[in-house]
Amino acid sequence: MTSFIRSIRRLPISHSFRQASTSTSPSSSVSATQAPRVLPDTTVTHHLITLTRSPIGLPPQARGTLEALGLYRRYSSVLHPFGPTVAGQILRVKELVSVRNVTEEEGIISLAKKGSEGSGVVVSGRVFGGGKGVVM
Repeated sequence: MTSFIRSIRRLPISHSFRQASTSTSPSSSVSATQAPRVLPDTTVTHHLITLTRSPIGLPPQARGTLEALGLYRRYSSVLHPFGPTVAGQILRVKELVSVRNVTEEEGIISLAKKGSEGSGVVVSGRVFGGGKGVVM
């Protein structure tokens, strides 16, 4: 057994891994002549909260928290700005809601897309090509 350990100790150690350097090389740094990219203001400032589970069977406090957030039925969504009050309310009902951090514009667009779905029936025409009737 000791000969096996000795043979392992004698094996050369591969130095194929490069040492990580904290200094930047001139080729990888941004030159002073290049202007840094200016990104549009994409700072997230709001919570988009969607009720995904029903509060049936939960204590009245959970239902009250959902009403305070403005969530009354499943898959309804509301937009709230960041703040400690809203964060606490989200934590109280975290099992029932899904939360996305969005900008105010993204949230408004997302809420507008969730408009009424309609009945699901689309009238494409009448049976047998009839309309009001074709007089010949």
